Amino acid sequence: MNGGLSVIIPVLNEEDIVEANTATLLAHLETLGWPYEVLLISNGSTDRTCLLGEKLAREHAAVRFFEIPERGVGRAFAMGAMAARHDLIVSVDMDLSIDLGFISRALDLLADYQIVVGSKKMGGQKRVLWRKAGSTAFILTVRLLLGLPFEDYSIAAKAYRREIVLAHLDQIDHGTSYVLDILYHALAEGGRAVETPVYCEDYRTSRFNLIHEALYRFRNVFRLWWRYSLRRGPGGRPTP
Repeated sequence: MNGGLSVIIPVLNEEDIVEANTATLLAHLETLGWPYEVLLISNGSTDRTCLLGEKLAREHAAVRFFEIPERGVGRAFAMGAMAARHDLIVSVDMDLSIDLGFISRALDLLADYQIVVGSKKMGGQKRVLWRKAGSTAFILTVRLLLGLPFEDYSIAAKAYRREIVLAHLDQIDHGTSYVLDILYHALAEGGRAVETPVYCEDYRTSRFNLIHEALYRFRNVFRLWWRYSLRRGPGGRPTP
């Protein structure tokens, strides 16, 4: 590995926070003592996000900005993984709702694992009750159908060795289910993943249509189960 870190942040209409939160993230990364870059990837933004992202890239050598016209956080993450200059990848949300201490913990763990899953349930979270309940139902469904033991499949606070992501780019979803896809396929082929606690505080309401998002994510669990796990049978389910 080349000893560097690429932080990938998909952004969609984030003009209100992209400058301030990028500055906060850069200040934190400076304390780690690692070579790093921050990749801001707009997927379908229609506000001033792209103008501000380009401005940040001009002002900071460590910031790179990309734009794709289609919406889809999985598309943005895939572009970031392909463009990354370093061997270690961390994904965070632009609102920085996850404690940034996850990054240094993940860097340590990636010495022995290929994927690090930051778990709000293992750590702590300040979120509305119905969002916690929906997340718990999803986790239990994934455990039952796919045999994955993890407690968090959200896009934030996840870290990867770049080669494991590139190996499965053609198998990941264009939306928020890409984390589940990478974990499932990587572990099915003998990959190593570990979970670590993180603290999460929602500073704003969700940017997603939560009913639509829930239906979409449960549909993708059943898609994986039908296409892969059901054919493998219980003995073929991936383990960490």
